[in-house]
Amino acid sequence: MRCLIVFLLALALFLPFNAQIVITDPVESNYALTAQEMLASGDWLSPRIYGQFWYDKPVMFYWLLMMSYKVFGVTEFAARFPSALLSAASVAFIYWLGCRIFGATRPALYSSAVLATSLEYWVLARAVITDSALFFFLSAALGFMYLGLKGQGKVWFILAYIFSGLAVLTKGPMGILLPGLIVVLFIVVERRWEYIKKMYLWPGLGIFALIALPWFLAMYMEHGSDFVNTFLGLHNFLRATVAEHPKDNVFYYYLVLFPVSLLPWTGVFFRSIIQRKQQDVPFLLVWIVVFIGFFSLVATKYPTYVFPATFPAALLIGWQLEDMATKRQAEWWWLTLPVLLLFCVAAIAAYIFLVPNWLFFAGLFTVCGLAVLVIQLGGWGGFLPKTVVVMIAVLSLSIISMALVPIAQTRSAKEAVALLPKSGAVVASYGDYPTSAAFYSGYTIPSLVENEEEFVSQNVWSGKYTMPKETVAAFSARTLHQPETYLLVINKDEPPVKAVLLGNFGKISLYKRLFSE
Repeated sequence: MRCLIVFLLALALFLPFNAQIVITDPVESNYALTAQEMLASGDWLSPRIYGQFWYDKPVMFYWLLMMSYKVFGVTEFAARFPSALLSAASVAFIYWLGCRIFGATRPALYSSAVLATSLEYWVLARAVITDSALFFFLSAALGFMYLGLKGQGKVWFILAYIFSGLAVLTKGPMGILLPGLIVVLFIVVERRWEYIKKMYLWPGLGIFALIALPWFLAMYMEHGSDFVNTFLGLHNFLRATVAEHPKDNVFYYYLVLFPVSLLPWTGVFFRSIIQRKQQDVPFLLVWIVVFIGFFSLVATKYPTYVFPATFPAALLIGWQLEDMATKRQAEWWWLTLPVLLLFCVAAIAAYIFLVPNWLFFAGLFTVCGLAVLVIQLGGWGGFLPKTVVVMIAVLSLSIISMALVPIAQTRSAKEAVALLPKSGAVVASYGDYPTSAAFYSGYTIPSLVENEEEFVSQNVWSGKYTMPKETVAAFSARTLHQPETYLLVINKDEPPVKAVLLGNFGKISLYKRLFSE
């Protein structure tokens, strides 16, 4: 019953305003459009985008989106619902797991509150990307595996292999590679070789294979080596060995980003590592170290790659908060103050320049900071965890409604394509490609290039971009006498043909082509 209450409270935090946040470019729109096209085609096997098959990710997240579309329609709320639902499920799961490994409800409740209010977590809980689904499946796989290793029953091993299979269906080989690496390293560190026999390895791998392999085998039978070469070659091996964004490929990338992602609980996290009194610390630390270490070695860096390490970090923080409350260590409550103030200052500085509500945010952050300061100076540090949780919940909802909603509008083509005719027009894009335009309009929108040589780019990452292309000359000739011709221009000074500006929508400019009789 308590798990259900925790789940519903988390869902109440992650669902508001999701219907108002438009689908953004460049990442969210790829997932939203792929699921939309799969649903329209009736093909639940092969991901497809722009009318052609696409092997960027396995199918699980698209299935979740498609089921959500079936229930709610193809809307922003439906696209964001799976991430919100699974994020709330992860919060409930960390509470359930915390109760089992800590043997007490209060540190488990602290852990669930920490997870729900960590900076990166409440942001990604609304994002139309795979990370919230992967987070839940990986957390469940490793959590159940740890319960099995602790001798709490064979069933937990079975569940661990099932959820690892679901993780593979969500993101690929890392769904089994990283949990396996964590378990092996934990056994080596603890020198508990008997765990290997307890893991039911071969039956477990059979269960894993029954969950994970059928879709991959079906895709290979349907698409052959093209699927294998693109999915494993481009989207897995190449990402690991060639930096997609070379400027981010530095060894300290996640050493900086991970502590920031835990705000406002970063100070308590470092305290928990230093103290290391809880008996489950070794497994949780190995979990964190493997994620940060592995992806630090991978050439391509993304802020979300080490996101699953937030789960064990939240467990460590929850136990530390319980220890601080039980022993009334008043001086350590100051750990919650600097990071909260830092978060507030950074948010104020950012939103002064991004949204017109900067005065509201400045006042809200100031009140929150002063409240924390008064509580600490008054000697009521035990109230700080609850106070910080409530503050972050209020701040996150305020930021989402008054900042994220208008910011998302500037990163989406929804407003621009709303001016297009419902049908019968010709639409093209020039400059950066707005996939959200295809999602919202239903039009096939080619990307205009200067010459045919650009159809076959020599860039190793060109295989990622599968949108239709057309030369400016061919487009100009095709639409010379077409009165309803429109161009979406992004990060370019002007369109490649004579056209009149209809409006600017963030970085997107919408033009209507001038034509001859």
